[in-house]
Amino acid sequence: MPDHPLIPHLRGILDPSRSDPLSRQIVEDIWVQVVEGHLPTGQRLPTVRRLAIALGLSPRSVQRAYAELEKLGITVTRPGEGTFVSLDPPPEEERRRHRRFAELCRRTVAEARELGYDPDDLADEIREYRTDAAPTSGEDP
Repeated sequence: MPDHPLIPHLRGILDPSRSDPLSRQIVEDIWVQVVEGHLPTGQRLPTVRRLAIALGLSPRSVQRAYAELEKLGITVTRPGEGTFVSLDPPPEEERRRHRRFAELCRRTVAEARELGYDPDDLADEIREYRTDAAPTSGEDP
């Protein structure tokens, strides 16, 4: 049986050296694949077992990812049938906006690395900025 197109893609992007768990990486990538229109509504995802074996992961990691995708409304699981993409991709304008934002993030991470910081440092700084920039009681958001 040929690989589901998602399998070779995930093999190429999953990175165990990243600080976020592999299940989280699966969720984020499938989300991006849906947003970019590469996984259309109704597309069946590989079974938990098949994806776990193909990626060399524990079935529990894949199950966590699939549960999170369903919780976010990106997929739906039909007992006896499988897991399917249930979210329609956004309009082209929103996809372009997302691509621009993703490119901004890539450039920002690359520049932070040039300065000797890693993505976790960058995320910490952004969280601190959000906290410092949050409106105080009585101010408009």
